Amino acid sequence: MLYETLSQPQIFLLICLGGFLCGFLYDFKAILSLKIKKSVALRNVFSFICAFLLLFLYFLLNLKINFGQFRIFVFCGFFLSFFIQRFLSNNFLAKPIIKWYNNLKERGYEKQKKV
Repeated sequence: MLYETLSQPQIFLLICLGGFLCGFLYDFKAILSLKIKKSVALRNVFSFICAFLLLFLYFLLNLKINFGQFRIFVFCGFFLSFFIQRFLSNNFLAKPIIKWYNNLKERGYEKQKKV
C-alpha cells in the first residue's frame, strides 16, 4: 500500500499525459470527420467509435499505471488535461494554421489571375 501512495504524483502525471495524447487522437478524428461530411450517419458512428476508444484508452491506462484503482484525482487529471489540450489546440495551433493556409490560398489565386 505504501508504494501506491508514494507513486501518486507519477501516476497523476502519466494519466495527464495520456489525456493530452487522447486529445490529439480526438483532433485526428475531427480531421477525418471533415473528409466524410457527406454522410451524417457515418460521421455520428465515427464519433461514437472515437468516444468509445477514448474511454477504452483511459481504462487501459488506468489499469496499467494505477493498478486498476479508479480514484477521483486520476479521472479529473485525465479529462482536465484532455480539455486543456483541446483549448490549446483550438486557440494556439488551429487558428495560425488556418490563417497560414488562407494566405497561401489567396497568393495562389493572385498568381493564377496574373497568368
